[in-house]
Amino acid sequence: MQKVYHADGTFRLGCYHAVGRSCGVLSTSRDKKVAYLALAEGNPWEPQIGDVTLWPWYTMHSYAMRARGTFMIQPHLKLEQVKVKQLVVNFRAGHIVVPEFQREYVWKKSKAPKLIDSLYRGFPISSLLLWQSTEEARARRKDPRPARASTMSWLIDGQQRVITLARTMSGDEGIDVVFHPEDDEFRLANAATRNDRNWFRVADLWDDELYRQLRRNLDGGGHADKREAQFEKVRGILEYEVPLVRMVDHSFDDAVNAFTRINTLGVRLKVEDIESAKVAARHSGFIADEVVPFLENLGRQGFTRLNVMHLFRACAFIATPDGRSRTPLQELEKSEVLRAWKQTQRATERAIGLVRSELGLVNMEILWSGALLVPLIVLCAITPPRQRESRALVAWLALAALLHRYSRSSETALDQDLRACRASDAIGALLANLRQIRSSLTADSNDFAGALNDRSGLLTVYIACMYRGVLDFFTGAKVLLQTSVDRHHILPRAQFSEKLRLTADNVANIAFIASDVNKSIGQSGPEVYLKRISKKILDSQCVPNDSALWTIDRAEQFWEARRALLAESFNEFLKDALPGRRVVGG
Repeated sequence: MQKVYHADGTFRLGCYHAVGRSCGVLSTSRDKKVAYLALAEGNPWEPQIGDVTLWPWYTMHSYAMRARGTFMIQPHLKLEQVKVKQLVVNFRAGHIVVPEFQREYVWKKSKAPKLIDSLYRGFPISSLLLWQSTEEARARRKDPRPARASTMSWLIDGQQRVITLARTMSGDEGIDVVFHPEDDEFRLANAATRNDRNWFRVADLWDDELYRQLRRNLDGGGHADKREAQFEKVRGILEYEVPLVRMVDHSFDDAVNAFTRINTLGVRLKVEDIESAKVAARHSGFIADEVVPFLENLGRQGFTRLNVMHLFRACAFIATPDGRSRTPLQELEKSEVLRAWKQTQRATERAIGLVRSELGLVNMEILWSGALLVPLIVLCAITPPRQRESRALVAWLALAALLHRYSRSSETALDQDLRACRASDAIGALLANLRQIRSSLTADSNDFAGALNDRSGLLTVYIACMYRGVLDFFTGAKVLLQTSVDRHHILPRAQFSEKLRLTADNVANIAFIASDVNKSIGQSGPEVYLKRISKKILDSQCVPNDSALWTIDRAEQFWEARRALLAESFNEFLKDALPGRRVVGG
């Protein structure tokens, strides 16, 4: 294709006269990004054939070079402003697209009113970063559908803000922002705001037709005028000019590096997001076509804490099971990655099946750590079904949770455990790693003394109760294999004095219920309501039978007795699941 280089820094087809001169016709090579000069006939500018002189044109594009024969088209940045309304229109039309190496939309809904309020008050927000290039790339999201490449830019930084603005404008996907003109306040819509006529949906105020209807329904007088002025200010958000930096003619690798550097320096990305970007840069299409759909499937099953990093660690192990060191997926051939990924998917489903059948957990509400599942996944991948010690695997998981295996230095611990998975006796090697933390692999009362935010402690409480056949505290129904398992304070938190109320938030004070609603026990003290619960149910939840302990005044003695029962049940589970294994030190 022949193009002409203009003094304004653009390429155009054909010949052109600018600044009183005929410009040379240029042909470009997309691969090498090199432009060649062919003199237009009758050109009064008469350098030798093949010469290129970059006089002040270079100031438009950072072309600070003079060359003879050819010149490189240099990557450059363009600073722009885009109005909020046009930004959303461009995103919905597929002219601004989220690339494959981006992370998912992760903003909490509560951030939406804060973003809208900042724009409303004219506060500055950080700039967006777009990448504009003819290089091929894959979109992370199927909707909106990307437009033609020539009219499209990739959104490198600013995805959370752009999607939040788009969802606010449509008022869907749980982001329905409302505005109170008298209080000059934005909130997420809820039952209270929907029943209060003084709250107005921002989506309605931004919609021209709905806003016209709203204005017609305003009462007359100064009050209406004040409201309309406030509404117009909200509508003015659509005219807010967002700063935008456009990367032009940078390579795909440059775009990925820009994404990782911006977010790493800002400490905004998790490790798995950076890893995902690196893999996307090396294996185009893998994240969009394989990883994202599988993560969405896991999310629908409730296994949301299994993230990209966990799956990539398992996949890299499966790809090179005999390797002594970890090889990142971006350093493997795509065919190797795809083959290992298929095995990883199947093994993950098997590991989830183990958790369901052996622990009665159908999601990760209580199973808090995805790292705990990684050794299970790789062993499900490399061990034939008849040789797989399912109960022993789950017992190792329980012990790893008890000893807080991945609470600190999780990467180092996971490296050690994946090396153990290569041993001829993988279960024995995994248990040996745990003995580095504690020589005796049994529980004692102190293991159940953690606060309510001790997620490992809560899981081990559940496992101890599970081994007793845990029954719903109120209905007596089975808690196992329930999609929703709630927690209940055995000694009611509200009945403690304000000074001691926080002490009630400990794992030894928690029972499990499968009811749709955590039933209120009203003002009844534990010495009253616990007597209405059958001994069978209390035993299934490791609750002491000594009714003398069922009072707020004897809370510490009650918890001490329950911790002993929990430790006893947990150890019986280990003994049953690890027959012939040495769990006691010595």
